[in-house]
Amino acid sequence: MSKEHNRTRKPDQKSGTGGAGPHSSQASDAPDGRKPNRLIHESSPYLQQHARNPVDWYPWGEEALERARQENRLIFLSIGYSSCHWCHVMERESFEDGQTARLLNKHFVNIKVDREERPDVDAIYMEALQMMTGQGGWPLSIWLTPDQVPVFAGTYFPPGDMHGRPGFSSVVTRLAQVWEEQPERVRQQAQEMHKALAADIYDHLEPAQIREEHLQRAFQGYARSFDEVDGGFSAAPKFPTAMGIGFLLRYGHQPGESKAHHMALFSLEKMISGGIYDQVGGGFHRYSTDSRWLVPHFEKMLYDNALLLIVLAEAAQMTGHDLYRRTVDETITFLNREMRHPEGAYYSALDADTEGEEGKFYTFTREELENVLEGDLLALACEHYGVQPGGNWEGVSVLHRAVPLADIAQRDNSDPDALQQKLDSARNQLLSYRNRRERPGLDDKIITSWNALLLIALCRCSRLLDRDPEDALRLGAFLAEKALQNGTLYRIIDRNGKAKQPGFLDDYALLADAFSHLFELTGEMKWLSRSESLIRDMLSRFHDEKKSAFHYHPSDGEQLIAQTRDLFDNAQPGGSTAAITALYRVGQLAGAPEWTRMAVAAMEPLAETAATHPNAFGYLLQTMHRFLHPGREIVIVPGTKSDDPTSRRMLAVWRERYDPNSLVITLPAGTDPASSGYPEPYADKTARDNRTTAWICESFRCRAPVRTPDDFRSELGA
Repeated sequence: MSKEHNRTRKPDQKSGTGGAGPHSSQASDAPDGRKPNRLIHESSPYLQQHARNPVDWYPWGEEALERARQENRLIFLSIGYSSCHWCHVMERESFEDGQTARLLNKHFVNIKVDREERPDVDAIYMEALQMMTGQGGWPLSIWLTPDQVPVFAGTYFPPGDMHGRPGFSSVVTRLAQVWEEQPERVRQQAQEMHKALAADIYDHLEPAQIREEHLQRAFQGYARSFDEVDGGFSAAPKFPTAMGIGFLLRYGHQPGESKAHHMALFSLEKMISGGIYDQVGGGFHRYSTDSRWLVPHFEKMLYDNALLLIVLAEAAQMTGHDLYRRTVDETITFLNREMRHPEGAYYSALDADTEGEEGKFYTFTREELENVLEGDLLALACEHYGVQPGGNWEGVSVLHRAVPLADIAQRDNSDPDALQQKLDSARNQLLSYRNRRERPGLDDKIITSWNALLLIALCRCSRLLDRDPEDALRLGAFLAEKALQNGTLYRIIDRNGKAKQPGFLDDYALLADAFSHLFELTGEMKWLSRSESLIRDMLSRFHDEKKSAFHYHPSDGEQLIAQTRDLFDNAQPGGSTAAITALYRVGQLAGAPEWTRMAVAAMEPLAETAATHPNAFGYLLQTMHRFLHPGREIVIVPGTKSDDPTSRRMLAVWRERYDPNSLVITLPAGTDPASSGYPEPYADKTARDNRTTAWICESFRCRAPVRTPDDFRSELGA
């Protein structure tokens, strides 16, 4: 890709949170003496970046909205996020320009929104943008009536007219003129848009009993889009599709469906080998700009790494291949090194750009490798990572696994393990060298739903791969203390440690799900109790009982011009599918069949759409698979000692087979569930004769308990 092509690529597209590379999370440089605007008082890194623009920005809130009503002004609403490359291009070109700022300040009330803090606001106006233009993306530039109804929208606008496309100043001038001369015409058009935004998709959905045929059609949809050469499920730009891979791992576990496993595992292998994976530091970049996974947009998002960790752990358990286990270990090491808050939570994103250049932190020249490495380490690194003079992208090299280590070992008749040790030494030296560079900007806000996803991932890695659960326990403790305060769940913990913005549907659903995973891992009733409490709050604040559906925005929250459902699984689970999954899973663990029935009722209106458009429902399809192919409830109670080796051996036996839909609960040693507040299904689950005891149950109808690993293995196979 040439530099010119890179500079003229499309604005950050809506593929989930989409988004090409982040810019520095520090406020943009401004001429000395420039007076800050109202955003200087905000804690969002994205809003802080705009705090010294000459534009008279307001944060979203009643002050700005009331001014628009009182002065009868159009609102210019600009929505983006700190890791959005084109948001910052538009800032430099337009919002830092004094003449453009004067136009905006004269004619509009200007509001800047961080979409990660206010996904509810973003969802409404993104839907309006897609209705108006057929496309979505960020920056979202949209003009509203004083009553907040959209009248015109776009994404990135160049500063001046070019290639037949109006420049930002032209758009601003024309809209101001139309509003001044024809306000009633503008309001009439806005009324039609308001009606369209208020329409409910559930009015057009017919509930269908969930059947195996839905899963088959979804699999066929993935198979049609599968890239047989490079893996993945689209042409460029190519996204990781972790939730779809999770569905395919499950679907492929059925007899005769090995192609699903192949598509999932092959895609993971290609990603791990490509530049989308940080070969030196670990962790995944946002997406690939090409079909080969070679050149990524270099930002790193917390949610991508969380979702990929889950399927990597499952692939490692399923295959036993060290490739997946090593990638899990390297990715968690990266997260702990570069994205962890001192108290155990995780920050949101790392930027793509440093010193104004995308990817500069992550790429290398041949000369740099020659200065860092010597002898056989240099030769090995250059061959394995495909480093050539002149590079493979804009004069530099994006490291990728061009020649597999196994091929080099076979050719040279060398020991693969010794070769891996040499490569690890080279990686460590390159990482030390890279760490001396100017670092990418960090978006340091802590988002509840994203951290909940990572908590699920850490719990799964611990259970499936027998990893130390300490990271998961620290994160769970942080969220229980900081995100949940005085009966309210908050979406954001800002850089000052302050909880802000009451949570949305995905925050409630994913945290309820995450705490249920901690209960499964530890058996401590406090985690299940927290899950149950969040589920009850979620139902009371978000559930639409008449339509067996969920609203994204709480019923007692700020009243916007429309409600949204958040149905689709894009880069992250949709709020509705996350709610269905949490309701079903916590219902199973808590022995609450009314919750599992509600989850199924909420799945049924989406079943046909999920089968037809599987790429938009990867997370939901996993829960549909769990419903049609229910696993078992396995309860293990250690003997009197918490480090009892028998319980560990039983878990090792369970790990011998891929079993994604079963729940494996290990209760604390010495627990008496009947007197400790556990739900009824656990009441009789105690260590018999002080010996480790395991129950294998279906819908908590249990077989006779077993006490040895061999008997446990026999019962699992029965």
